[in-house]
Amino acid sequence: MQLIFKIQKAKEHGRSPIEVVLKNKKEIFKTTTENTDELLEKLDTLLKKSKMKIESLKDIDVEIANGAGLTSKRIVLAISQALRLNL
Repeated sequence: MQLIFKIQKAKEHGRSPIEVVLKNKKEIFKTTTENTDELLEKLDTLLKKSKMKIESLKDIDVEIANGAGLTSKRIVLAISQALRLNL
C-alpha cells in the first residue's frame, strides 16, 4: 500500500489544502483537509474506510506544490518521517 500526501498551493491566510491518498493494487482512497490539526484524523478515517492497517504501508510520498505553506510542509514532512520509521 502507498500513502501520498499532496500539499497544494497556499490559499488565503497561508493555509495549504492537503490531499491524503491511499493506494493499493485495486483501489484509491482520497480525502482533503485545509486544517493540519485534522490531518492524522483524516488519515485514520481513510485507513478505516479502506479496511487497511498502518502496518501495511510500503511507501510514503510527499508531493509539494510551489507556493505551499511552510507550516503545512513541515507538519506533513514530520508525519511522513515518523511513519517511515515503522516501514
